[in-house]
Amino acid sequence: MTNRRLIEQVSMPEDDARAPRLTRADWLEKALQVLVESGVDAVRITRLADGLGVTRGSFYWHFQDRAALLDAMLEVWNRKNTDAIQRAAMAGPTLEACILALFEIWLDPGQFDPRLDFAVRDWARGMPAIQDTIRAADQARLAALVDMYTRHGFDAGQAEIRARNFYFIQMGYYALDVREPMSVRLSLLPIYYQTYTDRPLTPEAEAAFRARVIARPELWGDEVPPAA
Repeated sequence: MTNRRLIEQVSMPEDDARAPRLTRADWLEKALQVLVESGVDAVRITRLADGLGVTRGSFYWHFQDRAALLDAMLEVWNRKNTDAIQRAAMAGPTLEACILALFEIWLDPGQFDPRLDFAVRDWARGMPAIQDTIRAADQARLAALVDMYTRHGFDAGQAEIRARNFYFIQMGYYALDVREPMSVRLSLLPIYYQTYTDRPLTPEAEAAFRARVIARPELWGDEVPPAA
């Protein structure tokens, strides 16, 4: 699901037929952009109105107050990033299919948005209620990974530790802002897979994964994808 479609879903219950041209989703999308770029303190109604080229008063067509906007922002974050992990962990009948689906969302900010994730974590500093929301999301993500490993034959202890390694390493990768060319990341694919599963990645699955990523030039940054 794209950011815009998800934002529109979260916004839909409050939309009003009498509202002016801008929708609730427009305000929410702008607020999330400001959160990622400048932090939660910058998410102010006047600033958003200036950025959208409208008056401050039009905000209240869509949200009761700033607190309602912040609640909607948290809902988008959780439904986007936590749901992405949960869906990937259930992506197929084999462990290989699930692990590769997780690798794919790690590569694609359209599915799992690390900048949004860490913007929300920064927002939570000194705010216990939001910290509780984040802890619950982290637990839901880990539970999905534990369940994935358990379904595919690992005992409870192994499933727990492997899920922690998988999730904590990836979040650390984001936290350190590691910058690697896509070609390097793809070259490490079979090694990562074997590290997380103690099983070799089949050549057919590796080739199919590479083909999907090569077909997405927007994921390659300044690097030119190889010929398919």
